[in-house]
Amino acid sequence: MLNNTQAIYERLIRGGFLAVDSTKADVRHLYQDVEENYDAYAEYFQQIGFRLESGNGYYYFSTINDSKVDIERRLEAFCKWIDYLDFFKNMDPSFSVGYQFNKSQIVNKIEMEAELKDKARHLFSQQKSWAEKVDKLVGELESMGFAEQIEEESATYKITSAFRYAEDLVNLITIYNEDEIPE
Repeated sequence: MLNNTQAIYERLIRGGFLAVDSTKADVRHLYQDVEENYDAYAEYFQQIGFRLESGNGYYYFSTINDSKVDIERRLEAFCKWIDYLDFFKNMDPSFSVGYQFNKSQIVNKIEMEAELKDKARHLFSQQKSWAEKVDKLVGELESMGFAEQIEEESATYKITSAFRYAEDLVNLITIYNEDEIPE
C-alpha cells in the first residue's frame, strides 16, 4: 500500500535522500515504507517521469529523460560536491558515514591548517568569516540529507548513509596521466 507517496515525493524531488540511519523518525519511517514497497513505489514514480533509485542504505530520484540543460546543471552540482568531498577528506580522511562533528571543530581546523583555509576560501567566497563558510557548508550537507543535527546545544552533526552517494560518484572518476590515456 502506497501510504506515503506525497511525503516521499516532496523529500526526493528537491534532490534529497531517504537514509536508513536518519536521526529523524519521519525519514526512517519513509525509508522503511519504500524498503517494504519498493516495486510499487518505483512503478508509481516511473509513471510520472522519475526513477526511484536505491543505494547502500539510501533512496533518491533520478529522472528518466534529462534535457541538455538538466545534464549541465547536474554536472555543475557534481563539480561542487567534488570540492566539498575534497575539503572534508582533507580535513579528516575518515570523514564518511557515521562521522560526527560540530561546526566549531571544523572552524578550528580551518584556522590551524593553511590548505583547509585555501579550500574553504574557494568553496564560499561570498561568506567572510570561517564560521559563515562552515555554516554554509553544513547547510549544504543538511539540505541534501547527507548530514543531520544530532544535538542542538553543541551543534553536533552526523553523516548519514546518503553521503555514500557523493562518495560513490567521486570514486567513479578515473584520472589518467596524458601518457596513460587509453586509445
